[in-house]
Amino acid sequence: MLESPRSAGYTFLNQPEYNLMKSLMKNPILRTLVSAILLALISVIVVSIIGLILGWKTSTQFSNGFFWAGAILISIGFISFQGYRQRTNEWPPVHLDPAERSSLWTADTFRGQNLMVTCGICGVLLFGLSFLILRLF
Repeated sequence: MLESPRSAGYTFLNQPEYNLMKSLMKNPILRTLVSAILLALISVIVVSIIGLILGWKTSTQFSNGFFWAGAILISIGFISFQGYRQRTNEWPPVHLDPAERSSLWTADTFRGQNLMVTCGICGVLLFGLSFLILRLF
């Protein structure tokens, strides 16, 4: 007799856990925090691999690597926000009503702020990791 997919332990997308995660990821603050933590984790892995390839042996070398990775990420976030804030007049003039123009400008600004906040949080996490490595090891 064939057993049903539910009793076999398969995960379906209409389960309560999936619905909870889907509703939580609609929250922009939580989504930004999760993406910053994931970016920090990827950065830690990349810096660790670079350190192992270069033959880093002391905790100070790894601490410095994480510090500079955090500084680079904060710089990328700041530069991206500055790029979104600058307006260019390369496109031909488009006649939009003021409400639509305002909503487009707000969306562009928030897009730049989102990347700046994500990279900023990730950089601060890497600064903290750098400090902890220096103090604990």
